[in-house]
Amino acid sequence: MTIKENQLIYVIADYGDLHDLAFAEVTQRLYIELNDLKARIRCYAVPPFDTYATGFVIGQLALNSTLGAQQKFFVNTAPRKDDTAPRTNNAGEGFAYVRLKSGSELCIVNSGYSIAFIKDAAVEIRHITCDTAGSQFRSRDIFPQAFAKIMRGDYSELGADLRENVPDLPERVICYTDGYGNMKISIDPDELESHMGKEIVLDINGRKRGAKITRGIFGVSDGQLCLAAGSSGWTLPDGRARRFSEVVLRGGNASKEFGKPPGGIQVHWTLAGS
Repeated sequence: MTIKENQLIYVIADYGDLHDLAFAEVTQRLYIELNDLKARIRCYAVPPFDTYATGFVIGQLALNSTLGAQQKFFVNTAPRKDDTAPRTNNAGEGFAYVRLKSGSELCIVNSGYSIAFIKDAAVEIRHITCDTAGSQFRSRDIFPQAFAKIMRGDYSELGADLRENVPDLPERVICYTDGYGNMKISIDPDELESHMGKEIVLDINGRKRGAKITRGIFGVSDGQLCLAAGSSGWTLPDGRARRFSEVVLRGGNASKEFGKPPGGIQVHWTLAGS
């Protein structure tokens, strides 16, 4: 499944906003390594060190698209949390190859939950046996070469199966916060159905706020919080739907209301008065 003319490459990384020099440097290096291969590179920023947001974005873009083999992903969120001891030569988490049933191919730093959201849709999850040390900026200096080889159909650097080393999708946590401050939560909306219309107390990031369970994010008055079925999710190859709920402050910013919690923060709720 080599790259063809006008294919789309998503660079998903935690370098900062899209104006950060790192995105320009990585894009430049990818074009150099891909050389004669024609591709359009598009960059997408996720919060620093947030592997939950990284995994969620990958799932939303890779599993909802019908582009299949026409799209590739180069993903780098590497908090180097796999070993908290001092590092030698800037070593970090390994680089992994993922192929989805749709034909999409991804090269991803295997950190935290970066692969967890697409694990159940993957045909292959394998280690890429390229260097993992030698540069602070591996996604510019090391990984593009490995990515380009794979995009040319050279799979000689693929190593052991990594599926058992990838965690399952986390439950009841903040996965992603959009530009409106709406927080995407790994709670299946079906769990909320029996409590529809009820008042609840949300407990997130050490803050408790009153809210209401609704079928849609506009099911409350302006200025009220709700927990509702969201707009995000995807269908797995076996037909199962993966859906997410959202915490929304209508007319405001729910994330700010709860102190801007990062990905991975647990979400608790109880019925009001219980």
